[in-house]
Amino acid sequence: MTDLPTDDELREVPVFPLPSVVFFPGTELPLHLFEPRYRTMAEECVVNGSGLVVVSLLRPGYEAEYEGRPAIHTLSGIGRVTAHRRNRDGTHDILLEGLGRVHVDELPADARPYRVARATRAKTLHGELPRHELAPLLSCVSRVASVVRERHPDFEVGFGIDDDVATIIDRIADRFVSEPPRRQEVLEALDLRERLEKVTDAVGDLLALIGAREEPS
Repeated sequence: MTDLPTDDELREVPVFPLPSVVFFPGTELPLHLFEPRYRTMAEECVVNGSGLVVVSLLRPGYEAEYEGRPAIHTLSGIGRVTAHRRNRDGTHDILLEGLGRVHVDELPADARPYRVARATRAKTLHGELPRHELAPLLSCVSRVASVVRERHPDFEVGFGIDDDVATIIDRIADRFVSEPPRRQEVLEALDLRERLEKVTDAVGDLLALIGAREEPS
C-alpha cells in the first residue's frame, strides 16, 4: 500500500473537482489531465511534489462557474499517484490510490491556476465491525455478480476475502454503486455501520432492478 499522507503533506493539497466522480479509499482511480490548469497541477504536484490529490465531487449547478471555483462537497477522497505518464501533447495520465476520507478547507486563490486546500482526516465511527454483519451485503453482491457473469464471465467483485471490513464496504460501493449522489452519501457516512447500511440498500436496489429486467414480459 502507498504511504499514508503525513500531517505536513495535508496542510496543502491540490484539489481536482469533478462533476461525477466520487473517490473511495482502497480503490484506484485513473485520470486523464488535459485542461491547462490541471496539466500545471500534474507538473507541480504530481511530478515534483508529494503526489497527493484530493478528488472532490462538484455540487449541482457547477456548470455556470466551471472555469472558476464552483462549490464542491467538502468531504472528499484523497489519494496518491502511483503511476504517471506525460503524453506528447502535454496531457498527463495518472493513477491514484485511494488513501482516505478528508474534510477539505479550501485555501484562498493564489497564482496557481488550480485549487488547493488544507485537508483534515475524517474519523470513522465504529471503525471495526464483526465480519458477520457483512452477510446481507455479501449475499446481494453475490447474486448481482451471478447475473452479470451470465454475460460477462470475467466480472470481478473488486475485493478480497482478506480485506478488512471497511475496505470491503468501500470497494463494493465503488464497484456496485453508480449514481454520484448516492456514492457521495456513502463517502460521507463516517459511521461504519451507517455506511454498511447505505451500501447494502444500494446493492439491494441494484439487485431488484436487475431482477425486474430479467423477468419475462
